[in-house]
This record gives sequence, C-alpha cells and structure tokens, in this order.
Amino acid sequence: MSAFSRCQMALTAIITAGMLFPASGDGQQAYHTWRRPEIQVPISLAIGTVRTPPFHVKKADYAIIIQVARRLPFGDLKCMFRAPEWSGGVADCSGDTLLQEEWKVLDENKQVVAQGSEVERGTRSAIGNDYLLKYIGNFRGERGRTYTLEVKFTRDGSALNVCDPQLIVMRTGALDYMD
Repeated sequence: MSAFSRCQMALTAIITAGMLFPASGDGQQAYHTWRRPEIQVPISLAIGTVRTPPFHVKKADYAIIIQVARRLPFGDLKCMFRAPEWSGGVADCSGDTLLQEEWKVLDENKQVVAQGSEVERGTRSAIGNDYLLKYIGNFRGERGRTYTLEVKFTRDGSALNVCDPQLIVMRTGALDYMD
C-alpha cells in the first residue's frame, strides 16, 4: 500500500470540497482539512463485493473514495466514470457508466451505520495529473469504534483494474467533534 502523497491529499481536498454535506444537518458547509487516509486498500472493480479490514476512527466525518491511476486515455476514463463535471461533458459517451456501486459501513457488531449507492447519490468525480477520484459517500465515525466498509460493484468495472484501483476512507476534518 503506497503512502498518500501531498499531491493526492491536495487533489482530494479540491475534489471533495463542496461535495460533503455536514452530518449535523445545520445547512452550513464546514471547513475541511485533509489528513492521511484511515484506510487505503487495493481492490478489484469486477462485479462482486469488496470488504476492507477493520479500521479505527475518531469522532469526525469520513469520505469514501475510489481512486484509480490515469493509465488509460482520458476520454475512455471520462466515459467509464461518467463524470459530467469534467470539461466536455459526457455527450460523447455511449451507454451507462462502467463503474456503479452500493456501499455500507458496518460497526464492530456488524450493524449498518451508513449506506448509499450511485443511484441515490449520482456521480461526483475529479481528475488530477496522475489519479482519478470518485467520491462514493460519507459517514460520521464515533471515537473508539471500529468499522468495516463493504462496497458491492453492480456493474463490471474490471476494465479499470489496470489502473490500480484503491478504496480510501479519509477523515474530512470537518470540525472534529468534541466528546
């Protein structure tokens, strides 16, 4: 597992700024700072379910991100991710996005504490010189608890496996909450 570089952290900050909604529901966007990921694991994007090892969190908000290296032509990657926010839109892409997923965060008692899907959330992606990041969801962690993330890929994205896909859980830093 490679270290999360400053470039990747900066890119992640730029990408997810404005994407995350405050878990407090107060309607105000919190200021985000970025840290190393709580977990970053290589995954396959083939149809099926991937599960992270258990990870510990603090009382904070966490983003769930899929990262792939830019190893395919940009036009192909744009269509595979179906990212409308990239210049040029997606009008030149035919068919549906290659990568679709459902996810859930489980606590140490195997209880679902957060869940979502691309169908509910839509697509939020960003691109850098070396990586593409796709934001798939977020959850609020509770201090001292252990979580596991399960992502079920409902469409075969294995064509992207040559791009070293990584599943990342990262604290957003949106105001660490006092206990």
